[in-house]
Amino acid sequence: MSGRIVPRRFPTLIATVLAALVAVLLGPSTASAATWPVIARGDSGAQVTTVQHLLTQHGRTTTADGQFGPGTETQVKAFQSAVGLTADGSVGPLTWPKLVVTVQNGSSGAAVKAAQTQLNRYGYGLAVDGAFGPGTTSAAKDFQSKHGLTADGIVGPNTWNALVGGSGSGGGGGGGTRAQLAASIDANSRISLLTYHVSGIVDNDSTAQANITDTKNGTTAETSNYSDVGETEVWLSTAMLNGMLRLATERGYTFLVTEIAGGDHSSNSNHYKGIAFDADNMSVSNGTFVSACKAYGATEALDEGNHVHCAWE
Repeated sequence: MSGRIVPRRFPTLIATVLAALVAVLLGPSTASAATWPVIARGDSGAQVTTVQHLLTQHGRTTTADGQFGPGTETQVKAFQSAVGLTADGSVGPLTWPKLVVTVQNGSSGAAVKAAQTQLNRYGYGLAVDGAFGPGTTSAAKDFQSKHGLTADGIVGPNTWNALVGGSGSGGGGGGGTRAQLAASIDANSRISLLTYHVSGIVDNDSTAQANITDTKNGTTAETSNYSDVGETEVWLSTAMLNGMLRLATERGYTFLVTEIAGGDHSSNSNHYKGIAFDADNMSVSNGTFVSACKAYGATEALDEGNHVHCAWE
C-alpha cells in the first residue's frame, strides 16, 4: 500500500517503541511490559471495561459499559495528568502500570471487578461482584500457573500484564482490541474474507481481506479508489468486528465477508465509516443471520437478497 497516508497510526507505533524501551531498561524480570496493549477511543469490550473499573478505583468514576467514548477519554486524560504522564487519552505501556492495582484474597472494590473481568476473558466465568474471595483466588492461581507466573493468587503487576496483554481464550467473543479482534477473525475457519471486489473492479488494497489484514496490523482500513468517497482511511469499528466474530464463535455460523470498507455503495453508506460489512454464503437463512446481527448490537441489518448487510453505530 505504498503512498498511503495513515496519520493516526503514529501513536500506536510510538507506544510500541516505548514498550520496547521499557523492557530493555527494566531488564528481563519486567520484559513482559512490552505486551501492554494500547486501548484508545473507539475501542470496546472487556479491555475497555477493565480500564473503566480501574479509573473508578482511582477515584475517577467511569461507567463500566465497555465503550471507550469521550467520557472515558476525559477520565483517562485526567488520570494521566494526575500521575505525571502525557495526557493523550490512550491507555498504553506507560499508563497501564500506573493504573493497575494489586488485589488479592480479601480485597474488594472496582479494581477487583477489573481483575474478575480480565479472568473471565480466559473463560473462568466469575461473578463480577468486586469481592475477591476463594473463587477469584482459585481462578487467579490457575491463570498464573498456566502462564509461568508464581501461583500465589495475588493479582500484581506481572499478573495484570499477562492478563491484559493476552488475547483471552474465548475466541474474542467478549472483547479485545481492534487489532486482536481482526487477528481472531482472520484466523477463524468459519469466516472467509473475499480477496476481490464483487464489482469486478480491481483494487486490492480495499478488499475485505485487505481491510482485516491492515486492522490486525494496527493500521486503518482503506475504502476503494472507485467508490463515492474515493480512497480514504477509516478505523474499523470494534463493535462491528466483535459482532462479526461472535457470529462465528458463539452462533457457529459459517459465512463469507464480501465487503467491509471497500466496494461501491451509496454515498452515505456506513461501509465508508468502517462500521458495516456484507456477508454471503451463510450456513443459515438470511433472515436468521439478520436476527443474529441485531442480537449482537447491529443497528442496521438488512436482507439484500444476494447478501446480508449489517452495520453498527
